[in-house]
Amino acid sequence: MKNLFLSIALLLSATAFAQYNYSETAANGNITVQGQYTSDPSINANDSKQTIATKLAGVQKIGLWKYWSESGILIAEEHYTTSGIRTGIWKTWTNTGVLSTEINFSAGTAVYYHANGQKAEEGGINSEMQHIGLWKGWHENGTLNYEGSFDNSGNKTGTWKFYDSMGNSIGTENY
Repeated sequence: MKNLFLSIALLLSATAFAQYNYSETAANGNITVQGQYTSDPSINANDSKQTIATKLAGVQKIGLWKYWSESGILIAEEHYTTSGIRTGIWKTWTNTGVLSTEINFSAGTAVYYHANGQKAEEGGINSEMQHIGLWKGWHENGTLNYEGSFDNSGNKTGTWKFYDSMGNSIGTENY
């Protein structure tokens, strides 16, 4: 009897956490999208964009999602909780494989990079992806471009300082 209850409990928990593996493939056979939904969105090849959008609204992305260019270069990684909430570190890369963005939803921070791989700007973000707190930006040569703060609504606040590409102060603005 104890084994029967255990078997039923395992079956119910497996059903409650059913996941649907999803992938898309380019015409050349390379995988371009791979991840999991909370359940099967039942997308058909002849569905319209509106129908697909409606079907996807009924499911949530969970776990790790990866995106590749048609040539097979990794261009993005996203992480979701089992409830479909953005979490962890999300990254994007250029089609040449250079890191472009790194957003840490768990820590509430973001880093953006220039095409040459140099850090372009970094600072805090809120759940709506608005800039908050202290932000710094850099020129492509790595010298400081600006520094300033955003309030919790994403508006510039306080004194912002600006610098030329040689690192010389070129002015301030007060918000």
